[in-house]
Amino acid sequence: MSPRPIPHLLLTPHPPGRTVGAAAGDNVRQPCCAGDWYPREPHKLEAHVNELLERSTPPALPGPPLALIAPHAGYRFSAPVAAAAYATLRGHTYRRVIALAFSHRRADSYRGIDVPQNLAAYATPLAEVAIDRAVCERLRENPLFAAHAGMDAGEHSLELQLPFLQCALRGPFRLVPLYVGQMNDRDHAAAAHALRPHVDEDTLVVASTDFTHYGAGFGYVPFTDDVPQRLAELAQQAAAPILRCDYDGFVAHVARTDDTICGRGPVALLLRLLSMRGGATGVRAAFDTSGHMTGEWDHTVTYQSFVFVHRPAVLDAAERTELLHWARAAVTAHVQHRPHPSVELDKLPPRLRADGACFVTLTNAGQLRGCIGNMSAEGPLVEAVVRNAVLACQDPRFLDNPITAAELDQLHIEISHLTPLVPVKSPDEVVVGRHGLLIGLGRQRGVLLPQVAYERGWTRAEFLAQTCHKASLPPDAWKLPQAEIYSFEAEVFGEQQPAAVR
Repeated sequence: MSPRPIPHLLLTPHPPGRTVGAAAGDNVRQPCCAGDWYPREPHKLEAHVNELLERSTPPALPGPPLALIAPHAGYRFSAPVAAAAYATLRGHTYRRVIALAFSHRRADSYRGIDVPQNLAAYATPLAEVAIDRAVCERLRENPLFAAHAGMDAGEHSLELQLPFLQCALRGPFRLVPLYVGQMNDRDHAAAAHALRPHVDEDTLVVASTDFTHYGAGFGYVPFTDDVPQRLAELAQQAAAPILRCDYDGFVAHVARTDDTICGRGPVALLLRLLSMRGGATGVRAAFDTSGHMTGEWDHTVTYQSFVFVHRPAVLDAAERTELLHWARAAVTAHVQHRPHPSVELDKLPPRLRADGACFVTLTNAGQLRGCIGNMSAEGPLVEAVVRNAVLACQDPRFLDNPITAAELDQLHIEISHLTPLVPVKSPDEVVVGRHGLLIGLGRQRGVLLPQVAYERGWTRAEFLAQTCHKASLPPDAWKLPQAEIYSFEAEVFGEQQPAAVR
């Protein structure tokens, strides 16, 4: 359903400016909301956005933002909530911003994602933002990404994010403007897989959405009593899976409640993308409603903003490098038929000497060559790494084609440092991108590491079924009352590229 816009500001028109990024005469998307949804005069717009950013109390973050979710209503209503998230970007530089938006009028008319063609820039009253044409062209090679003429005509979901990006970020950036249409679970996974190569530490992803649109005018009146409190509760229900970076949980929330989250498509795609990169931690930056501002609770829109960062790591960079060194030394010694390396524990950091569980995975040109590990700590972590690296070279699945010394330079080593097993009381607790699984029934056991699920873009149900398959059980065995389900997390890190032992 396309919600009707809430009232917005009417301000004086002013022509947009031009800066470096698009040559004169190039196709530039002109702003359609300036002077209406936000100020048209450049100095007023810049002052207004900067004041909002200055007044915001952004959440404390353990690392640089990876992604944001921000609202897109008229600035009178949604801008303070958006500013709380955008304020976390101040002082940061990104060379690319991937904006996940949608068309309020046409999102139901096509499958996949609209990517602009022959567009040089998006203009705002502040400046022009150059399009990252190379990324757009690469994405259009995928059948899910295509150009749909006029998709952004009169659309505000992306445009209202740009002044915040221009004021909050330090330095220029190139824009990848994407308008999400109708998509299912498979489509979200395929689209996220296509986007992954273009998302690095210099790329920010922004998903644009308002949350619950409540009232008869929106066709959504699930309750009539204590509306402010019920809306806050509904917002929290939507926020819970977002904070966990739980794609399945968010999709289930929308299906269960029919919550009128207009940008559900961009949010779902963002969560799928983050989960396929190993997950993230979300922080809710702000919450408000238009009803709180106007007192009109029979017609109100909920606004929330979120910021995502990497999940905190247990091991620092030096400790990871040390463990990878010992893993490669063990693999090299084994395939060269030399004695396995002996670890001098007293010379290593405390976290490497502490008891730990891990898996060691060996691949060659992306193909699995061995993966062995222990689910529970059986001695010092570094010794587990050495032991499992040797055992991975002898993975029973490759007895007829064992790893040889000739492929040492092509081998890539990855270590998964595991947390203790936790019993799963409800399958809904399992988050793809965060959890690995152990499923047992009788004497049969199956284990899959977190990255097996998130790299394949599985849904939660597919992950459970595949873990059962690993245990040689029927795919729905996890539903049986006597089935044992355990989850664990893994800190996954690997070599930058195959390299001989130092």
